[in-house]
Amino acid sequence: MKKLVIVLAVLVGIIAGGLFWVYTSLDFVVKSAIERYAPAVAGVPVKLEGVRISATDGRGTVKGFEVGNPPGYRAPYAVRVGEISLGVQVSSLTQDIIVIDEIVVQSQQVNYEVAGGTNNLEAIQKNIEAYVKSAGGESTAQDTPGRKGPARKFIFGHIALRNAKVTMANPLLKGGGITFDIPDIELSDLGKRTNGITAAEAAKIVTNALISRIAQKVLTSIDLLRKGGKEGAIEALKGLIR
Repeated sequence: MKKLVIVLAVLVGIIAGGLFWVYTSLDFVVKSAIERYAPAVAGVPVKLEGVRISATDGRGTVKGFEVGNPPGYRAPYAVRVGEISLGVQVSSLTQDIIVIDEIVVQSQQVNYEVAGGTNNLEAIQKNIEAYVKSAGGESTAQDTPGRKGPARKFIFGHIALRNAKVTMANPLLKGGGITFDIPDIELSDLGKRTNGITAAEAAKIVTNALISRIAQKVLTSIDLLRKGGKEGAIEALKGLIR
């Protein structure tokens, strides 16, 4: 009986220590999760410089976030973000549905590149859609391949993309490309009405919103159309409008 008590005490100590490590190492956990699963969802390389999240209030920042380009495109990346600020409800991290109060993306640079009658953003969008479809709403609780079970879901209170600059590259455009700002994107209550959505589903919504903003800006800006030239502008819009 004494040996059993000692063994149980050791097991409890190990479990408690593990839970304490996870609780105090949210930076490492989040960074590892992004680097491991984001490339599978987007179908392109994804990297980031660092993550800092407070285990006390759930506030944090992600720096140096970069989404690579699909094969066949020349730009070194599709999207690069200087800083992302976020707020997570810490108490929800151990639940089936994680509640993220806010994600604010600041000063992102987007390379919109046309090639072969389509564009890089649409290629990434299709990768995400294929991932969502193949997952079929199921994965493991850790979103790992090979095992089936309920997917980890999220509710996003607010997602904002602000101060974004887009470089539209196309051989037919005068000078090879043009750079312009797009209006801020504000999304609210994603997953609230459906009892949560997966990370891949959220990525699809955000990507669709970004593509829509770029198309809107190009279509409504006479100056951009004039700078790019009629033929180049029409070609650049392919893939944005369906």
